Amino acid sequence: MPKEPKEDKKKKPEDVVDLLSRIGARQPPGEAPSKKSAQEPPPPAEPQQRFDGPIPAAPKPRLIPTREDREQRDLIKKALTDENEKPEPAIPSQRTAPGPGEVDLVATPLPTPDDWHRFELALRKVKGVGQLRTEYYRHGVLKVRVTYQGQDRLATALRSGVPGYRVRVIGEDRATLQILVSSESDERRPG
Repeated sequence: MPKEPKEDKKKKPEDVVDLLSRIGARQPPGEAPSKKSAQEPPPPAEPQQRFDGPIPAAPKPRLIPTREDREQRDLIKKALTDENEKPEPAIPSQRTAPGPGEVDLVATPLPTPDDWHRFELALRKVKGVGQLRTEYYRHGVLKVRVTYQGQDRLATALRSGVPGYRVRVIGEDRATLQILVSSESDERRPG
């Protein structure tokens, strides 16, 4: 048997490699790291600023108020008392209650502005409906102020007379009428 295994155990350990000197720079192949850099201690670092030390003290408040402090305090007091004493006038509202012969008509669903416009045109053809004034249109809900003069109530006239639409009354009081609207073309479309 050969004696090679015994020789393997007696091999010299490899030299210590200085990894710190390798950081950030590549050494050309074939060059060994210098032993000098491994033996030299790193240069002493500058003392770092501590963040856990005491917080610098803020200037201490003055105990004796100056004339400027008193003037500023008086101005603040005056502004607060003036604000509390004189309430500002209310913002004037464009909306008013319906007058005699007028009814607020709230119609839904009218998903697009085109649907809203077509419904208004059809509403003008109802017998007894006079002037229409749009209050608002948001999220498929249309509110219109309608002048109506007829023998029946407006709800009855709308159920039987809006051309191209089927109307269902869902709420009614003295000044407001709420309706659900579906066009005849919507009913014919498969769902």
